[in-house]
Amino acid sequence: MEKKIKAMKAASVCLYILTFILMVVAACCFALSNKIYFLFAALALASLVCGFIITDKRQNLEPAREAAAQAGAKVSKKPKALTVMCVAFVLVFLFGFIAKCFETSGFSVKVSDFTLTKEMTLSYNGGEINGKSFAMKNDTSYSVTMYVPSTATEANPAPTVFVLPGFTRTKATMAQYCIELSKRGAVVFCLDPGGQGGTTETSTTGANGIEFLVQYVYNNTDDFKFVDRSRFGAVGHSAGGGNVCTLAADMAFGSYEESIIKAVYISGYIKVSSANKYANLRSNAALSYAYYDEGAFRYQTDTSSFEVITRRFINEVNNSKNSYDDVIYDYGYGDMANGTYRIIHRENINHCFEMYDRISIANTIDFFNETLAMGSPLKGTCQTWLGKEICNGLALAAAFTFVISLCAFLVKLPFFASMKEAQQKVMAQPDPHARKSVAHKVIFWFSMIVTAVIACLDYIPLANLSINIFPTGNSSSVYTFVFPARMINAILLWAVINGAIGLVIFFGTTIVEYFIEKARAKTKGVEMEEFDWGKFKTVKICSGKSNALVNTLKALLMSLIMFCSFYLLVFVSYKLLHQDFRFMLVSAAPINARMFVTAIEYIPLIFVFYISNSIRVNGSIAREGWKEWKVLLVGALANSIGLAFILLINYVCYFTQGAPFYGYWGNGTEIWLYVNMVFALVVMMFILPIFNRLLYRITGNVWTGALGWCMIFIMMTISASVSYIPMY
Repeated sequence: MEKKIKAMKAASVCLYILTFILMVVAACCFALSNKIYFLFAALALASLVCGFIITDKRQNLEPAREAAAQAGAKVSKKPKALTVMCVAFVLVFLFGFIAKCFETSGFSVKVSDFTLTKEMTLSYNGGEINGKSFAMKNDTSYSVTMYVPSTATEANPAPTVFVLPGFTRTKATMAQYCIELSKRGAVVFCLDPGGQGGTTETSTTGANGIEFLVQYVYNNTDDFKFVDRSRFGAVGHSAGGGNVCTLAADMAFGSYEESIIKAVYISGYIKVSSANKYANLRSNAALSYAYYDEGAFRYQTDTSSFEVITRRFINEVNNSKNSYDDVIYDYGYGDMANGTYRIIHRENINHCFEMYDRISIANTIDFFNETLAMGSPLKGTCQTWLGKEICNGLALAAAFTFVISLCAFLVKLPFFASMKEAQQKVMAQPDPHARKSVAHKVIFWFSMIVTAVIACLDYIPLANLSINIFPTGNSSSVYTFVFPARMINAILLWAVINGAIGLVIFFGTTIVEYFIEKARAKTKGVEMEEFDWGKFKTVKICSGKSNALVNTLKALLMSLIMFCSFYLLVFVSYKLLHQDFRFMLVSAAPINARMFVTAIEYIPLIFVFYISNSIRVNGSIAREGWKEWKVLLVGALANSIGLAFILLINYVCYFTQGAPFYGYWGNGTEIWLYVNMVFALVVMMFILPIFNRLLYRITGNVWTGALGWCMIFIMMTISASVSYIPMY
């Protein structure tokens, strides 16, 4: 029986991990307007239900095992939590090692980081190229990752490509370009823009830092002898696309022969300000714009529409005017030999997933393979970067498992065991066979539906409000210590408002239900049945062998251990293997001082939502007398379905009407980018109640899990976004 229970437990854990991965894939497919997302969603649901069923079956075997143990049967006494913790620890680094194999193309590419400083940009030729300065002005720094294939040597210098992510993205989100280009023999440099990732510079000067990097590599003939300075290229997505266009124009110097950048790939950016630089380019150029780009609704005038911009792209070449009337996609105009080559792509993808699209990446690879004469026989569609992405995602799941099992192990130690022992009365559940009144059922499900509807309807208005009330607003030119994470301010307001609403509904509906039951009993002339006030007790940290204050401090300490252990894993994995934990838009990266200071501002306020969720799932849903799988399912859906409907509303409108439902809001404020944040947020909100429930069952209180997951999830969000904090 023991082996059967262990096997069932392992199977349920695997199914939950599979559910998480399938949900992410389904969301991605939905965003890509690929109808196969129905299949992945159905598989995710089936995997989740199977996991719950197996868990339920396993729980039904527990009493029999306990009876067998009492009868003298041999039951394993191994420390299960320690075993799971050790296995998860090994898996974190195993998946990290496999991911490293993908990133380095079988260790044929050396991947390393360095920090670009003001002194470095001034150290060669005074920071000038052809008499024009491209040196940093501030005593700050940029974080850079370099990919050097083994074939790149002083005797055989390689073509070099500079990669720049877009707004709120870090260089890790562009790793797929770096992996595929370096695998084909190119040296690749990828940079964190201002206020993002590991970069301490907060401004967007120097085309968001890319000009400083190109100048440093171009002039530094001591450290970069393996780069071919006659074959420099650059690619950027979204705002990064506009930045590399600026880079190519600023370093054009009159002719193709003199231009530092020989090839530029502009992805996801068609603003008029960028189009005005097309005529100044002296390099071969490509322009791609997703067919389902949500931001296209902004460009519908006679001067800004996609059709107008693309005609300018193929006609305004080297300060001369061509006379093409029609634009043909995937067709090469001009001559590569003199830098007049132009090509336009239109992939069937949306904006935030364009950089992960196989065809989009292939178009980029093929462009540089031709224009920089890389000479690689590999087709652009032959890609391996997804292997790294999947392994990093599995490492993230393993890291979560490690944190949970670590808490289960610690709570068995005498120091923490007294904390849980004191909570035993609070953890006592009502009789699962006790009849629930109609009033109770109506109030319970009504509160679930109302909170989900509110969460769906108030996110965008609150995102718009965050633009108006916070110092950074909608401008990247404002730097402040007061809530400096522009995009996360929307989540801050949403979390505080919905967390407070959740607490009011939890306590309020319980009191209302009490008076309804009391009035009902009085009307019938019978004595009122004992009311379940136990749900309120879940909030309490009780005294036992230690007083309540000591147990509160222990709960806080365990939350800190959760956070520190998780990010210690991230740090060690990145230090040893150059791998963080991520799957596309959901990521956990090494933290720095800017992220840490920013998180300190946001965690206390956003914690309102996390404790509200922990109280609801453990003090309300879990007291319905349901099987554990049903508690987890209802909790997960109740916490995420409102956000999921934001995506549903936005993209149904987009696919049927041609413009997103959430494009402009209020007085014409652009809020479409805030919807893109929901893709990652909905995944986190789905797993949060499950994690809160697991930690409650381990520790006996609602506070430890809520605070621990709040710190971890908020730091994950901040590390993957932008923060305009002037720390340096």
